[in-house]
Amino acid sequence: MPFSGKTRQENIETMKQTPLDLLIIGGGITGAGILLEAGAKGISNGLIEMQDFAAGTSSRSTKLIHGGLRYLKQIEVELVADVSREREIIYNNASHIVKPTPMTLPIYEESGASFDSFSAKVALKLYDDLSDVQEEYKHYFLDREDTLNREPALNKDGLLESGVYLDYTSDDARLTLEILKKAHGYGSLIANYVRAVDFIYDATEQICGVKAEDVLTGEVFDIQATVVINATGPWSDTIRKMSTPETESLMRPTKGVHLVVDKNRLPVNGPIYTDTGLQDNRMIFIVPRRDKTYFGTTDTDYQGDIADPKVTDEDIVYLLKAVNQRFPEAHLTNEDIEASWAGLRPLISEGKGKDPSAVSRGSSLKESSDGLMTIAGGKLTDYRRMAEGSIDLVEKRLKEKSGKEFPKVETKAIKLSGGDVPLGDGFGKYIEELSAKGVQLGLPKSEAMRLVEWYGSNAEILFNETEAFDQLHGLNHGEGLSLKYSLENEMTLTPTDYFSRRTDTLLFDHPHLQEIKEPVIKIMADFYHWDEATKRKMSDELEDMIHEVNRS
Repeated sequence: MPFSGKTRQENIETMKQTPLDLLIIGGGITGAGILLEAGAKGISNGLIEMQDFAAGTSSRSTKLIHGGLRYLKQIEVELVADVSREREIIYNNASHIVKPTPMTLPIYEESGASFDSFSAKVALKLYDDLSDVQEEYKHYFLDREDTLNREPALNKDGLLESGVYLDYTSDDARLTLEILKKAHGYGSLIANYVRAVDFIYDATEQICGVKAEDVLTGEVFDIQATVVINATGPWSDTIRKMSTPETESLMRPTKGVHLVVDKNRLPVNGPIYTDTGLQDNRMIFIVPRRDKTYFGTTDTDYQGDIADPKVTDEDIVYLLKAVNQRFPEAHLTNEDIEASWAGLRPLISEGKGKDPSAVSRGSSLKESSDGLMTIAGGKLTDYRRMAEGSIDLVEKRLKEKSGKEFPKVETKAIKLSGGDVPLGDGFGKYIEELSAKGVQLGLPKSEAMRLVEWYGSNAEILFNETEAFDQLHGLNHGEGLSLKYSLENEMTLTPTDYFSRRTDTLLFDHPHLQEIKEPVIKIMADFYHWDEATKRKMSDELEDMIHEVNRS
């Protein structure tokens, strides 16, 4: 079922004319999860996002589906139990995106360590038990020598041993998009680049819809909805105060930063989770991806522009110091940084004075006196449970207001778009078999396999194309297939959408981006019939993003 720029316009026209049971503001993973829950139940629903899907927090995380081992130190056992179990559900439903991956936890004899040998053994045992981890994935410990055999670049000084435990690597933006595409299949009305500018009220001063602006055209229109839910993450207070200006702030956003370097400059064999070694009670991830290694994150209170958090020199100094402490032979400097990103965690305020790293990652569902619902906080991994809780309240209000009732649906069992693939070793065999169809089209095997790994079962759609475009304008066939699929099936409206969130090229393959950016812009200009001014604007936006991310 197409999910394109044309679909967007059709959805906008339908939302103008047809009252909805539910309207969701916010196209990150939280809003997407609610949308899927509603769509699966048959609730008539729509979603608007003022930027591109996942352009905020949901494309700027550590790109892991993890249970939050560190939160056990904060005695948040229930949170860890809940999100740890969710990891396997997400894996079962989107195993082309979410990969079970052993994580190494080095244990050092040093002041202020988050885990010593004893507490690490207790924590990892509890972590496995809470997560209900299968036997093959249960944690184990390596002595000092075996730890260094596994990760030779680690600092040897003070190293005692390491624990190896299960976590999952992922792509946050793609996960969000696959949820949205699945919801689209249920009939949900979805539009990016549509901003909520005000609320509509009924005779009793209850919210009954949203006044929205099409960011691309400037058109302002009304969307009628029985229930409106605010799922805008760091923007939650902005939307709440649009409804009730005097309302107390709910959010305490904190900024997290990640840096990307070439794998040869920071060679690791798998993801590592370690104290910084700076005696600051902070931990960082070091994660290999493609031919790169990225590391982060920081955790600092944020007061600036929510839409555009920046990586500062202070952030870079801190992370380089931390990673060089743990990998002393790397000697990383600013010159080694190939890309970077900053994102905001939409944390719930717990009063002043608490260290940002200690603020709960729990979620909050609130309802204002005028009926606006706000779901805030939480973790990427917990999106489905947050959606379940939100929809429970939505259903209650819909029954009160309209008498409507809806069936119980278990989204635990719903495969996401692209997720109709075998689990475990079976996925490797699936990649081999399906990529053979790509090879028959003339793709190199490595390229065909990459497309199956990225798109999962949706790669069938790509490989059913006899040609990507009449004119590829310099793109290879695989890239042409990817771009065509993205334009027709992923509501990709700008080159920045494509390079930032439909692919991971912007962060992890800067040289390739430079090679193909002009052909991509040319193809998109032809596809959307852009005039020269629009084409130049799109090109400038992409260059600005490249400059920001690649610090060039």
